[in-house]
Amino acid sequence: MKFIHTHLFFAAALACSCAGPPQQLSIHDIAPAQALAAQGDFDGADDLLSDFKVEDFDLATQLDFNLLKAQIADSQNDWSSAIRFYEAYMTQLGPADNAREAEQRLLDYGTDLLDGKLRFLWIFTDHSRGILTLENLALLGTTPSLRAQAMARVAEFHYADQDYSEALIFYAGLMQPQFAGLGWEDSAAFRLAMCHFNLIDQGKLNGAGVLYAIDQLNAYLNAFPGGLHRVEAEMHLNTARDYLSQYHLNVGDYYRRIGNLDGANHHYSLGAGRVSLKDASVAEYVKGTPTAAVNEARLAQLPPRPNQS
Repeated sequence: MKFIHTHLFFAAALACSCAGPPQQLSIHDIAPAQALAAQGDFDGADDLLSDFKVEDFDLATQLDFNLLKAQIADSQNDWSSAIRFYEAYMTQLGPADNAREAEQRLLDYGTDLLDGKLRFLWIFTDHSRGILTLENLALLGTTPSLRAQAMARVAEFHYADQDYSEALIFYAGLMQPQFAGLGWEDSAAFRLAMCHFNLIDQGKLNGAGVLYAIDQLNAYLNAFPGGLHRVEAEMHLNTARDYLSQYHLNVGDYYRRIGNLDGANHHYSLGAGRVSLKDASVAEYVKGTPTAAVNEARLAQLPPRPNQS
């Protein structure tokens, strides 16, 4: 049966080629394979298409060719080929129902790869292929709900892997207006703030980075006053506030060590929650933190200075 299918298809293609200059094949040439696939005979459809590449068909038919080849690979559990053809189909414009089918299968494949359910030779996982598949879906897909699911899965993977710089890109993407109402806003905003918090290097505090984390945590708390993660966000906000006071303590200690008492006084004052040199931007964040009291103690140890406020 396979030989007959292939023989008939080759004969039709040969007859066309003998009539004049080579022409790209059209939708009529793919119809027999589509008919077999519709009957569930994916192996037969595969036989008819086995000697052809997507470039052999006109642009309109390439769309159907890629989708059919993806469905055939899907039926044969050839997930690597299925992903390749579904992605090729996704980059073209096709009917909405078919596009959703392709994007759903890409979401399934990408998720299964990340979860280790798909393996090479039943042994080797390929997380990087899963990430790439989901990233492509998130960027190129047309179905907002599926794109959002892919984006969330990639973000969660990077977050669990402590790759916060990558994770925050996708959490920020989930907060785009096109995904509003899909239920991701609360968790994405919180995770975005937590990415910035986790990027703080406690051993080498950076004031600007700490301030940004504080702003992101405050943004979450203001946007979601009854948020699912409010208690945790408040806890980390208090920690970040103390980090900011500690940053100014560290800078103050450095200035005192090199004999710059004016610089030491300025940073100890900021770290204590005071206004210094007309700078009041830090006071609202660090007042009441444990390290603010340490800054106050350091100030008391300095020789009296002119009023810096």
